[in-house]
Amino acid sequence: MKTQLSQGLSRRDFLKLISLTPISVFARPLSHLAAALNTEAPNIIIIVFDAWSASNVSLYGYPRQTMPNLERFVENATVYHNHFSAGTFTVPGTSSLITGLHPWSHRALQLGAGIIAEHVRHNIFSALSATHSTLGYAQNQFADQLLYQTDHYLDTHVPNGSLHVQNNLVYSAPLFNKDARMAYASFEYRIFRKGVGYDASLFLGPLYRLLTLRDRLHKTAKYGDNYPRGLPDTAELFVINDVVDGAIEILKNIQMPTLAYLHFHPPHDPYTPTREFYGKFAKGWLPPDKPVHRLSGKISKKSSRKQRGFYDEYIASWDSEVARLFQFLKESGLTQNSYIFLTSDHGEIFERGELGHWTPLLYDPVVHVPLVVSRPGQKGREDIHSITSSVDILPTVAHLSGNLIPAWAEGKLLPGLGGVDDEGRSVFSLDAKTNSSFTQLVNFSISITRDHYRLAYYHYPKNNYKQFEFYDLNADPQELHDLYPSSPTLAIEMKDELLQKVEEINRPYRR
Repeated sequence: MKTQLSQGLSRRDFLKLISLTPISVFARPLSHLAAALNTEAPNIIIIVFDAWSASNVSLYGYPRQTMPNLERFVENATVYHNHFSAGTFTVPGTSSLITGLHPWSHRALQLGAGIIAEHVRHNIFSALSATHSTLGYAQNQFADQLLYQTDHYLDTHVPNGSLHVQNNLVYSAPLFNKDARMAYASFEYRIFRKGVGYDASLFLGPLYRLLTLRDRLHKTAKYGDNYPRGLPDTAELFVINDVVDGAIEILKNIQMPTLAYLHFHPPHDPYTPTREFYGKFAKGWLPPDKPVHRLSGKISKKSSRKQRGFYDEYIASWDSEVARLFQFLKESGLTQNSYIFLTSDHGEIFERGELGHWTPLLYDPVVHVPLVVSRPGQKGREDIHSITSSVDILPTVAHLSGNLIPAWAEGKLLPGLGGVDDEGRSVFSLDAKTNSSFTQLVNFSISITRDHYRLAYYHYPKNNYKQFEFYDLNADPQELHDLYPSSPTLAIEMKDELLQKVEEINRPYRR
């Protein structure tokens, strides 16, 4: 029997409920549970911080001390210094994490899109279902829609609003049989029309917004004193400490062996630091000036710097609270019998006229994400500088759990976890949010990173813009000096590889 917690359950009731019952016991069918409990396979715990850029983390050399508690946690963990997301925002980035496929394969390219039908069964939960109980939780609605797609392989799917102080979403109502995309379209476009345009229902739309506003004002009055810029928000309001408390309760009750996927919204925008960290980075270090890119949104330098400060303060606020989760992992013994992955689905940018991650640009802040892995009983820190990709996590997790690496997986075993340093390996990142999932790519950005070099290709005929950029990331980590105009030999070689990849991607969709 699958566990699907009621959307009507209050946050406090939910925390009480999961504190009483070991999740994996009532979630897993008894025949599968018996098989799982007879194995000595370790737990696999994957923790995703949404929109978390390595460029803004002190662990990776950022001048602002944004995450001191993370640095203490990695004293007994492995730090991957050159890990890259295959996608640039939640949908393609998360899809690559949970499928082990590049965006051009899973085709979840646009906001609200899903993994194409032929690959829905190709996911991290199905890969471990023979040996592990499976659990998923995602605060971000768009990540949660992807979990709904893989729901058949999830023993426990914790509803995304369960840890929030506000839960007014109707998209997961039983009426829609857990088809979140259909629900979103039905309510957003046919009734509420919260975005641009007119309400299809002149009564329900305004009424829903008024009730939501009333609830938001009430929650803000109750919890807002600690958040000078407003409560954290993912379409529903939440407070950071409650989310951390809920995560601890979820992990407190898992039984070996379990695959637990926890996808948190912080430090995704809106950046709402707690009072303790608000203004912490208002003075001192300033980022270098960078030219405005032609494809950017032309955000002013002043606005970008201001938002970067809020983002860094929000990361610091999150780090302060998530320290309790790190401590729980140690004190509970989970660090002794679990592989624990900390990573992100994509990064965030505050430069070149861009702000956030809804961008065609493929610079380091967007695609370079943290990856930290704690092995069972690991003593001491290890640092790995090999180039790795988010598509590597699924095959690595399958290997570590004693399962076969799925034939569909496009990644490789992570070095230090069964893989070896693959010198000269190329990893790719893609943004194609304006393309259909079912046609060849026309307007897109794609990059190839090899050793310490990156070649990016911006192909936007609609903007009359086709351009290559080439950077030496060791000599020029800020990507200020485009070497492509000088036609270095390596740039031409990487260009050939990149264009061959684009040809390979588009071949099945040509008519």
